[in-house]
Amino acid sequence: MELIFIDETSDSKFKDYFGICCAQVNHTKYRNIKSKFHKILLDGGWDPNIEFKGSYLFSAKKGCESISVDDRVSLAEEILKLNSSESYGRMRFSYVRSSTDDFKKEYLGALPLLLDKVIKKPKKGQGKSLISINCDNRSDLCCDEVCNAIKPVIVRKGYTLVENVALVNSCFETVGILYADIMAYLLARIDVISNDHELFEGITPEMIKKSGKYKKLVSSKKLIGHIKNLDLYEVRH
Repeated sequence: MELIFIDETSDSKFKDYFGICCAQVNHTKYRNIKSKFHKILLDGGWDPNIEFKGSYLFSAKKGCESISVDDRVSLAEEILKLNSSESYGRMRFSYVRSSTDDFKKEYLGALPLLLDKVIKKPKKGQGKSLISINCDNRSDLCCDEVCNAIKPVIVRKGYTLVENVALVNSCFETVGILYADIMAYLLARIDVISNDHELFEGITPEMIKKSGKYKKLVSSKKLIGHIKNLDLYEVRH
């Protein structure tokens, strides 16, 4: 059975930026990934009552306040490194970016396009044609809306959806969605900071290197560099 985890991202400055990340893994690998994910956080002192989100990485005032930003980045690095080794059962990540002023419409339009790219036809064998899809909950969407949007792709690829699409409130236990969240956050930061021309205008290279956003860009690129299976797409309107 294939397990699919979905989360989306946006940006506070570039209001029309929108991205969706898909984390995909076979069910036989999920237990190992989840247990290692939790062990890294617990050994690092992270409070299990708090989820480990991408938006918490560079903000000491969010998430587990007892963990410094440098330590959070180190924890994220260890977590993402789990997917650089076959022995831990790599997740596959896919990301689609677009520009929109209607996030709900774009979500329902871009998600099927992304899944069509990333879902391969199942191998023969009992249970191999089952697929489970879990999405981070959005207040403007319901399960049926997401299911209706993606079902043609699922059917065409030869899969049977397990129950319905699940819209899940992310927490410490939702490791697949947290992976998608972290990846979406990092990829969006790379996109928006790299293209923020105002940030780099009229200042020296030395000043750029001292800026918080530049440091965030460098850290984001380093973290993403640990992922071996990553596909990037773009929706152009």
